[in-house]
Amino acid sequence: MHRHEETIMVARGFGGHLELEGNRLRILRGGWFGYLVTLFGLEGGFVERTVRIDQISSIELDVPMLFFRYIRFSYPGSPAMTGNNIADMLAENAVIMSLVDNRPFFRIVERIEELMDHDLPP
Repeated sequence: MHRHEETIMVARGFGGHLELEGNRLRILRGGWFGYLVTLFGLEGGFVERTVRIDQISSIELDVPMLFFRYIRFSYPGSPAMTGNNIADMLAENAVIMSLVDNRPFFRIVERIEELMDHDLPP
């Protein structure tokens, strides 16, 4: 079986990680933050979702409280923004980014935007 070789971009954060391969984005929530969320009896600690790039309608980067930055993707069926920073950060379509270096997240956003622009009709 021959596997098509494509570069996989990965960004690991405090609340999970993102994997971008070709035209698919995997949102994997979890990590230490996932355990904390689960410990407090809240939902959304561990979620895995795969979305095609052409389904993403927007990308939000937010700094809601203290130093926790999160990235959130909107796509059909994803939870809508509520305006409540904690609820929005815990939504299945959001990942809390790294507390130190977020360049891998920014590179993934850049690549997604390139792919979105490339798919626009002339």
